Amino acid sequence: MFRQISITLLAALLVLIHTLVAEPTLATPTCDSEKCILPDCLCMSTMPPMGLKPEEIPQMVFLTFDDAVADVMYPTYQKIFHNRTNPNGCNIGMTFYVTHEGTNYRLVNELYNRGNEIASHTVTHKMDYDYWTNTSVEFWQREAGYQRYLLHTHSNIPLNKIQGFRAPFLQTGGDVTHGALRKLGMTFDSSYTTTQFMDPPIWPFTMDYGLTHECIMPPCSKDKHPGLWTVPMIEFRNGENGALCKMADTCFPPYLTRPHFANQTAKEVFDYFMFNFKRFNKTRAPFSINQHMYWFLLENQAILEGFLQFLDHLGSLDYVYIVPVSKGIEWLKNPKTLAEMQTKNVFSCDSTSDNMAPCLKPQVCYYTTSIPGGTRFMGSCNSCPAEYPWLLDHDDEFMMQSTSTKVETTLTTTQALPITMQTTPATGSATHLGYQLVISVLLVVQGFVLSFFQFFG
Repeated sequence: MFRQISITLLAALLVLIHTLVAEPTLATPTCDSEKCILPDCLCMSTMPPMGLKPEEIPQMVFLTFDDAVADVMYPTYQKIFHNRTNPNGCNIGMTFYVTHEGTNYRLVNELYNRGNEIASHTVTHKMDYDYWTNTSVEFWQREAGYQRYLLHTHSNIPLNKIQGFRAPFLQTGGDVTHGALRKLGMTFDSSYTTTQFMDPPIWPFTMDYGLTHECIMPPCSKDKHPGLWTVPMIEFRNGENGALCKMADTCFPPYLTRPHFANQTAKEVFDYFMFNFKRFNKTRAPFSINQHMYWFLLENQAILEGFLQFLDHLGSLDYVYIVPVSKGIEWLKNPKTLAEMQTKNVFSCDSTSDNMAPCLKPQVCYYTTSIPGGTRFMGSCNSCPAEYPWLLDHDDEFMMQSTSTKVETTLTTTQALPITMQTTPATGSATHLGYQLVISVLLVVQGFVLSFFQFFG
């Protein structure tokens, strides 16, 4: 746990420093609302689409988490899910922007089958700002596309269900990032932040007329990207005159001083979320709670307690729907009032087999060496690949394919490493069962170790 925590904290610090020194670039394009018409196009606005009144529409809440899905995190996810439903009786849904290292793809499969959305957050999540300013479409196709392929291959999630993307540290390559997403057939990005449109907040919009709010972290998108939705990360504020932050877990300065987190009470955390929620609730703009799991894993359980109390409060409101981002976009394409949703609800339960991804051959894969370095474990719903998957340095055909193209579920790689995967004993034998138990325990330990070095190293 500690490596992931330290790296994520350092990453957020880099984002904070870059934001402070970089001058926001104001976007100049304007959107023609007479030509930009739903369901294919929507102009940026601070008011609900189609002239609807805020009080007659649902308040959507996008609850998102970034980075690896590790075993150490899953019990906390279960506390968040526990008995929480939307007004229509369906389970709440979240969006996970998943990166590769440290991820147990079997758990990703479970999250998906619970009705959550899985999105790409790149393979490497490399700790290098300049690396992510890359202006090559092929670069972003590899990072975003190969991670989507790994999610598809090892979690059995259909490619056409992995539609979203968020750039590491919210650092895009500008137009090349969006060009890559369009080539991959992906439908939305949630990487751009805004401080100029916080109150009232702006709604998600399509990039048919380009980026129509300020760009805080260049290189900035200047071209038009028809049909690609952008879900702005509207910054949080820690109280009336408090600090601004891009992620909900970074609003308590000094950000890297861990004891400060220990001082937060459940009431302070609850009030913090309520303060920001009220700002969105004025116009019912989607309330995006973007965060990392790490701050719920610290020793101060009051942070998680306050957040769960806030979710309980949302559950008491008959107009609030906690839904994945893609479902929110579906509502935006064809907006309905709460009254109309009584008969046609886009947030209905996905209970059909078409929306399930079976994990029939769960495996725990063990590698003595890996490209990122050292021993690695990886949970998978299919046979273990011969080598620990990592970013390929060439343009494989599958990374150029959109979601309309059939992709085989068997991973093929030409990485120049010796085969280092340990052989699993025969299935069903006592040796096999003991082996799986030991490897499962090691997978949990890996989650702790990687988290420790990522967040505190």
